[in-house]
Order: sequence, then structure tokens, then C-alpha cells
Amino acid sequence: MSRMPFPDMEALSAEKKAAVGWPERPVLNITRMALHAPDSLWRGHFALKQAAVKSTTIDERLREILILRTACLAKSDYELHHHISISANLGFSPEKQQALLAGDYAGLTEEERTVAEFTDRVAQFQMDDATFARARALFGEPLVMEMLILIASYWGTAMSTHALGLECDVEPVRSWAEPEPEDV
Repeated sequence: MSRMPFPDMEALSAEKKAAVGWPERPVLNITRMALHAPDSLWRGHFALKQAAVKSTTIDERLREILILRTACLAKSDYELHHHISISANLGFSPEKQQALLAGDYAGLTEEERTVAEFTDRVAQFQMDDATFARARALFGEPLVMEMLILIASYWGTAMSTHALGLECDVEPVRSWAEPEPEDV
């Protein structure tokens, strides 16, 4: 059970309710809990989290490798709950998922392995010049910075869910893609 109750959705500002789509759309537990934050801090936090989901330029499969490694290293059951589902929806086999979680990169492409190793080094505060140079050569400075921001963001989510004792959502996210009009 969470260490704090969820905020009363009815008592929230109209801005917060509109931003999360409540009551029309379900709201993830981590998003609901973050609604406790003062509006001025919450706006920036929510904007970063939305950008991490909807505005990245990294290939979505590489992003999921980064997130799975971050979640694994942070021991975040909450993030793993969602990103095992999302990565499966992107075509990751259970074997590939397990290999990633175990740190076995033998079956990965050069780009995938570079993202996984880069994430490991960042998350463990063990960056070396060779790993950084390889990521920079393959992806360029903008994508390296994007990866650093994503790792920090998902690490922060892991820290928050641990501190809050936040329970996993009943249903995991399956995709961040917006449904097509005919799918609605």
C-alpha cells in the first residue's frame, strides 16, 4: 500500500484535471500521485514526463532498451511492469527481455548494445571515455543528451515509486502511440 493517499481528483485545479484528461481517461498511479505537487513545480515535472513519452527522437525500440536497463538497475518493479508490456508490443521476445534484464547483450545489434552499455554506465556512475565516444559517434550530441535526460527521468520515477511504496497499476501500458481514430 502506498505511503500517501492519492489526491482527491475532484479537489484538483481545472488545469491539472484537463492536463491528465480526468475523468475521461484513466490516470497512471505515478501521474496521480504527482498531482500532489504544487502547481508551479508540477507543470515542469508533467511537461518533462510528457516529452519523455511523446517528443523523443530516439528510435522507440532503443528507448525501450534504455528504459528497461534503467528500471532493472533501479530495481523498479513499477517501471518494469509497464515497460515489459510496452517492449513486448514493440516485438521484443521474452528471451530478449530476459537477456536485457540480465545484462546479456550478445544478441543485440551494435546500436542496441551501445544504448544498453551507455545506460548501464550512466546509471551506475561509471561512464568511461570509450563508451561515451562510441555513443556520440553512433548517435551524435543531441541524441546523447536525449538519452541522458531519459535515463535521469526514468531513474527519478523509480526513486519516487520506491519512496512512495507505489503499487503497480492494474493494467500495464501497452503502447505510448496515440490510437488511430478507428481504434477509439
